[in-house]
Amino acid sequence: MNLSQFDDNARSYLEKILAILDIEAEVVQEDVDDTTTCYRIDCKSDDARILIGKNGATLESLQFVVRQMVKSQTLDRSHFIVDVCDYRGRRRRTLEDQAKRGAVAVLNGDSERFPLVPMSAYDRRLVHNYLQENFPELASESEGDGEGRHIVISFKGLPDGGNGAHHDGGDEDDDYVPAEEDEAEEGES
Repeated sequence: MNLSQFDDNARSYLEKILAILDIEAEVVQEDVDDTTTCYRIDCKSDDARILIGKNGATLESLQFVVRQMVKSQTLDRSHFIVDVCDYRGRRRRTLEDQAKRGAVAVLNGDSERFPLVPMSAYDRRLVHNYLQENFPELASESEGDGEGRHIVISFKGLPDGGNGAHHDGGDEDDDYVPAEEDEAEEGES
């Protein structure tokens, strides 16, 4: 299956799901980078709330379902994300603001270790990357299990109570791979 058929199938599946849900929307295809495509759903705000769900949970499920449908028809490793009314962009900016506040608190000496709120593996990866790019003197590590998994920000090389788990760029489980992570996250993140 070529890339054009892949794009047509992913978009077609999304449009069919929206029709089943009786949601009037337009699916716009945008290239995020050389390897990732975004299928942005533009719809009314009431419908957007339904499609996004609490903390983006419904959106993640929708993306997972479409991936599984496309995966069954292709062996391609094409990556894509599904977005609703730029929710992911707004979410990314919010996460970066939270990470920046935590980083500044550590840099100013207000906190030795600054824990962020629990978040998904995808969101943790975004935060790890943001901190690594913008605050190279700081370390970020993921702690906790399941829905309570969160990032803690501290100075690099700072003792962490003896567990030696500091990383600059995230934990292995936070290496978000769009086409595979959703399966692993079901039982792990």
